[in-house]
Amino acid sequence: MEGMPAFIAYGAGSIELIGGGLIMIGLMAGWAAFICSGTMAVAYWMAHGTVALFPIMNRGELAVLYCFAFLYIASKGSGIWSIDDLRRHSE
Repeated sequence: MEGMPAFIAYGAGSIELIGGGLIMIGLMAGWAAFICSGTMAVAYWMAHGTVALFPIMNRGELAVLYCFAFLYIASKGSGIWSIDDLRRHSE
């Protein structure tokens, strides 16, 4: 997105890269997904929400989808094939 300050781009990019990796392997996935969900909500309102309210009208469907998918992962946990589950059972 042109005109976006560099600190926002680097901050959001770092959160998405590190958070996505943590969610993928299941290490602290609940917290990482919660932070990524908030990042996607902010990205939606900064980039798409200024155009129109509904995602179908402002082409923000993927941002909303990722936001709610991350929120679901944050509420349900990382699952049985995760590092968190391995750590939980090894104690």
